Amino acid sequence: MWWPEVLHTSVPLRFKPPTVARLRAGIMSRGQTLSMLLADLLAGKQPPQLTKLLAGMPGVKPEEALRKALDQVERRRIELDAGDDRYGRCDVCGVDLELSELGEMPWADRCAQHAAD
Repeated sequence: MWWPEVLHTSVPLRFKPPTVARLRAGIMSRGQTLSMLLADLLAGKQPPQLTKLLAGMPGVKPEEALRKALDQVERRRIELDAGDDRYGRCDVCGVDLELSELGEMPWADRCAQHAAD
């Protein structure tokens, strides 16, 4: 099976194409969920999932938190689609994130040590 959007660079792939497809689907699903929450919020609704998203973010406006989360998801999608070696690394220290962790949260941008930063 040919994956031209992934195989366009000469950098060795960290993940096989089926894994990339699965991770991309998870990223896109997260983006869709966040977009729907933002649309509901802008329509004056208070989605119950928003409470979970805002946990640990006191003083942050819900719209700001959703837009920040969408930006994070989009950055990860761009990195994954680039087909280079950036996706799946901690933004702070550069350590490889485990595939098992990425499988659960493919939009992750920090290792466990830096997740709270």
